[in-house]
Amino acid sequence: MARGILSRCIELACLLAVASAASRPCPGVVMQKSISQAQEECVEYLRIPRARLAVYNEHIYPQDTETKCMVRCMGINLGWWNDTEGVKEAAIRTYFHPDPDDCQYERRTYHCLKSQRLDNYAPQGHDPCDRAYETFRCYYEQYGNIVVIPQFIPLSPLRMAAVMQDCVSMLRVPGTSDCVRQGSAAAPSSTQETGCFLRCVVLRSGLYSEQYGPNLDRWFVQGDSYTNYTKFQATTLTCYRQLKAKCLNECDLIYRFINECFPEGGLTSLKY
Repeated sequence: MARGILSRCIELACLLAVASAASRPCPGVVMQKSISQAQEECVEYLRIPRARLAVYNEHIYPQDTETKCMVRCMGINLGWWNDTEGVKEAAIRTYFHPDPDDCQYERRTYHCLKSQRLDNYAPQGHDPCDRAYETFRCYYEQYGNIVVIPQFIPLSPLRMAAVMQDCVSMLRVPGTSDCVRQGSAAAPSSTQETGCFLRCVVLRSGLYSEQYGPNLDRWFVQGDSYTNYTKFQATTLTCYRQLKAKCLNECDLIYRFINECFPEGGLTSLKY
């Protein structure tokens, strides 16, 4: 398994290196952004008159094409929207805070999405701006109030590959010296080496710190394959604490954490 994990990770890193024709670090790997920040950027990207920004910052979203495409841009910017797959629920939920006394917000939101066929992959011929806008409106009207503080943005496959490339370079993983030239590399068979590589990746991507352990809020958003956060948090944290009690070194701890504590998913680009 050690060879399988690391070879796949190195392959991604090498492909990125070849595509960029350079092996360089990616600054600002951990990104956090608010809805207002994303809106301001998208108004600029899409060349929307800045007067509209004041309207958006009041959380008013008219049903016009310009606004709908701004919402789509904002969703891509914040990592909760993909034109092919649709909404990434774990990511979009972080931008809304439900009323503590409301027990029906999830049911209402799901019904809103399902009634407009927004809970599945995009049908052919449907405008992605319309779908992103209606998805956002379901959460805005049914899930809860908008959270104004910046939230964690899940790493895209390209950004995760850049993190892996950085770790390959920084740790001088054996067999990768000709990676950029040849576009391939041999992975070491050592579980220890694989664990140290994975430790570098989760540290650099902001999913883990040696002082505080795994940031489960970020793991939940990054994985995007869980439906029940409470269950996810309880089972994953219990598993981590059990491993921590074994007094493993940090590399072995991370290797076992990734491979043993996510039975339903986890960071899919690292677990095979």
